[in-house]
Amino acid sequence: MAGGRHILEGPARSAYPASVHELAPGSVPVRASGPAELMRGWENFGDLWLMLDMSLVLLLAVLLGAAIAYHPSTRVKASTVEELEHPKIFIMYAMVGAVIGIIVPIYPVMGYVIFGIGALLRFRTNIGAAKDTGRVILAVVVGVACGMKLIPVAVLATFFGWVLIWQMERNVFGRLQVKNLVRETIPRAADAYRALLLKGGCHILGEKKKFTKGTVTFVFRAPQRLDREGLEQQFARDVPADVQGVVDWDIS
Repeated sequence: MAGGRHILEGPARSAYPASVHELAPGSVPVRASGPAELMRGWENFGDLWLMLDMSLVLLLAVLLGAAIAYHPSTRVKASTVEELEHPKIFIMYAMVGAVIGIIVPIYPVMGYVIFGIGALLRFRTNIGAAKDTGRVILAVVVGVACGMKLIPVAVLATFFGWVLIWQMERNVFGRLQVKNLVRETIPRAADAYRALLLKGGCHILGEKKKFTKGTVTFVFRAPQRLDREGLEQQFARDVPADVQGVVDWDIS
């Protein structure tokens, strides 16, 4: 927005000399210091139009990312924990892209820097699942914004990221596979295990019986504080002995 975006346009406000001609021969650029440099970037919080502009950009990115992530034609086909986690990844990456979109017009060269950082983190660093990569890249971009004195960008990105992570991690997805079942008892076993999962607060998203392998698999959404040990004790106590199987968990 014209009322405030110009305040963030940093090349003219860089902490370094605008031209090498301003330096004495043989000297090295030195970062400016003093009260003015200390306050640079923080004064942008007073521009309410700028703050509203960036907030709407980040919010729109989250909403549009969610619209793509939760497309019904792909959501109904999800049958594994990894597939159920995909929407979280898409939404986080959409917000990361919005933060990068705010930074790059101000400092165009940072597009190459951020791209290089993202590639290094994704392919050269062992940071676990893809959703963890999204959080790491967001943290790096926030750090870059702090270093460039884009303080409102860093603060708003952190706020939106924190809320997103808190909201998305409330939905814990899991897979329960019951093995070594006798073929004739599979329907009864499925009923018994399903009833206990529902009693434990889980919402069944998918169920698959394989009679040739003697297994029943449940894909479910669970409460954030799922008591796995308590459920296993209930399985051992409440499932009839003749339909009990070996339980294998996979929870995100």
